[in-house]
Amino acid sequence: MNEQTITLTLPNSVADRIRMTAQAVSLSSEEVIKQMIILLLPAFESDIPPNLRSNLANLLLLNDIQLWKTANAVMKDSLQIRLEELSEYQKHRALTESEQSELDRLMDKAQQMMLCKAEARRLLAQRGHIVFKSD
Repeated sequence: MNEQTITLTLPNSVADRIRMTAQAVSLSSEEVIKQMIILLLPAFESDIPPNLRSNLANLLLLNDIQLWKTANAVMKDSLQIRLEELSEYQKHRALTESEQSELDRLMDKAQQMMLCKAEARRLLAQRGHIVFKSD
């Protein structure tokens, strides 16, 4: 993957929140910022793998109950625990090649799940449902 370095100046309060988030999820601040930007910016269709593109397109065919299930889906406990475990290892040592590969795979799975959840919520909102309650 081609990457580009961008220098960014943030208010101290935002930088503090990023550091606290990074510590809580056992990632570097840079990785937290990168993941936040990836999740916030809409993907170009060419950025989405064909199988995920197909999954997103299939969401249009789901009824509201199925969309709510997708919108509220969570990663299996065993996968979430393993993701956290590998992230914790990464904080303290370099991961082995197989651990890094597994972490990358789990991160991809988590990102794909988040994208499907977001699309399901978007579709539900488009259908007139309140997907986020204001306090």
